[in-house]
Amino acid sequence: MTLHKKDERSEKIIFLANCLLNANNKVREFARYKGIFSEVLKAIDAHGLGVIQMPCPETLYMGNQRWWNSRNLYDTAGYRRYCRKLSEQMVDYLENYHIMQYDVIAVLTCDGSPSCGIKHSSFCEDWGGRPKEIPRILIEQPGIYMEEFIKECRERKVECPEIYGLPMDDREKGREEIIKDFEQFIIKKL
Repeated sequence: MTLHKKDERSEKIIFLANCLLNANNKVREFARYKGIFSEVLKAIDAHGLGVIQMPCPETLYMGNQRWWNSRNLYDTAGYRRYCRKLSEQMVDYLENYHIMQYDVIAVLTCDGSPSCGIKHSSFCEDWGGRPKEIPRILIEQPGIYMEEFIKECRERKVECPEIYGLPMDDREKGREEIIKDFEQFIIKKL
């Protein structure tokens, strides 16, 4: 028997990629909203979920004035070590929530990101040297940060929540379609 009284908390949490709550951290020309992707927050709030904003490794490592980048350019020992350090803290949150038997229903990322993509990340073997515009290709591989996050969960034997990637880099999909698909995902998870 516990002496603590229940309160209004749902004990359900979702981790969010930083840029979903702050478009100012996206690389130039990739923001599709002014500040907060408010439709995502409305969907999350409608289901009573708490939010953990994950740090943006690209902004912290390269700054806000960075060039577009691809997974292969971030796939370095130093960047992986940095993403791993950030992942350690996020998995600390996960572990604490598991101890309390809270339900972390998912990690919500931006698919196509070289760091936070889950099904797809950008790749271009021709990038490097003098900056130039070249076609951006998406490959079926997670971004570096998500790889390190998953690895940290496995090594610590902490259950990794499902990672859902919003197709933010898919210009064929409108915001309404992106949100509709996300809401269906949340309903299935709850």
